[in-house]
Order: sequence, then structure tokens, then C-alpha cells
Amino acid sequence: MSFNQSKIAELQGTYYSVENGFERWSIMELSENGIFIYKYGLSACQAEITGTYSIENNRIRFKNDKEFTKEYLESERESLVKLDSTFAGIEIPIYPDLSLTEWKIKKNSIKPISEIDSGCITEKGKHIKR
Repeated sequence: MSFNQSKIAELQGTYYSVENGFERWSIMELSENGIFIYKYGLSACQAEITGTYSIENNRIRFKNDKEFTKEYLESERESLVKLDSTFAGIEIPIYPDLSLTEWKIKKNSIKPISEIDSGCITEKGKHIKR
């Protein structure tokens, strides 16, 4: 097992934001196979993003799956507009691009280095493993 695989095995688990509260949550699930699921929400505004992650220099780098990227969603909308012009005014969902910031690894917690804006919440807090 390589060092990176060993670190991923250590990190696997579910991390909950210390800022979670009534009707507000940010949860990061890290799997041993380098896959993540990020769940967030504020009341009815909620989503779940999947992707991959890697570890370098005690930091986690995330990459959203293709279907959660702005480029993909815009191309899907353009395809719909070509089929039916009534889709021209439709908005695309806003998903945070998790590749824009790394997360620090601390003992039993992870924390984004800069804010993550999901459109309904801005997350910058530490996430504790439970």
C-alpha cells in the first residue's frame, strides 16, 4: 500500500461541519477508494455532489464528477435549447466547484482553506469526523 493509499484509508469516514444547525448542514463523506460525496443544504436548497479526491502535502484536493461542472451543465442546457427554444431562459443549477480550494487535514477533522459557495450556503468551517 502506497503512502497516499494509506492516508486515504486513514481519512475515510463522514465529516460534519461545526456550523451545522437547524435546517443547515454540510457533510463530507470520504471513501477509501478516493471517492467523495458532499452533501449540503439550507432548508429546501440542498444538493449532493460526487467526485474524486487525492491527498498531497497534508491537504485534500477534490474534483467534481463531470455532471457537477458548470461547463457540462451549460452544454446540456444548450442542447435542450437546440431542441426546444422555450428552454432558452432556464437557469442551470449552481454546484460548488470543489477543485477551487484545498482542504487542510487535521487530527479528526478537515477544513476548507477558503470559502465554498454553493449558492445557498457559504461553508468555511471545520468538519469533524464522527
